[in-house]
Amino acid sequence: MQKDLKRCVAYHGHLCGGLLMGYRAAKVAMKELKSSFAKDEEIVAVVENSSCFVDAVSVLTGCTFGKGNLIFKDYGKMVLFLLSRQTGEGVRVSFNRENYDKSYPDFPALMNKVMDGKADRKERELFKKIKKEREKVLIKEKDSRLLFIKKVKMPLPPKARIFKSVKCDICGELAMEGRLKKTKKGNICLECLEK
Repeated sequence: MQKDLKRCVAYHGHLCGGLLMGYRAAKVAMKELKSSFAKDEEIVAVVENSSCFVDAVSVLTGCTFGKGNLIFKDYGKMVLFLLSRQTGEGVRVSFNRENYDKSYPDFPALMNKVMDGKADRKERELFKKIKKEREKVLIKEKDSRLLFIKKVKMPLPPKARIFKSVKCDICGELAMEGRLKKTKKGNICLECLEK
């Protein structure tokens, strides 16, 4: 196992398909942009899911929610946009599911059965076997067969800002100023508004 993949596994806690997809997407995106690890906001990652995928993207690119250069769009896709603030260039990486999934078309149903605790011993063993085979494909397959890689131009998001904290007039907790709503009851945090 490569050193950078070991770092991803150590951060995430285990090896899995989602982590490997994020690893492959981040590696190729960094290579395409000729980028190095972001110490600050030199590069921006936009991810379209909140799965294991994102952990590998963070470890390899240096893009994190804390620095404000990791942006989440809840589209449920294994997609990564990586953008360079220095060059204005970007790359979009997605998966060629046909080449990846064609050997195991029933795997999602089997995985759900295992995760729901409804699989018998034979099905659990088959799941483990196929999972390992799929992981090998994700590690060894050529980028050109596994990934769609496309250069993109898109507006860069603004740099991260630090907002003043303001007390919610219902719960008394501090929230970012831009996340409170002014109501007849005062400044209310979004959590209290949801209740």
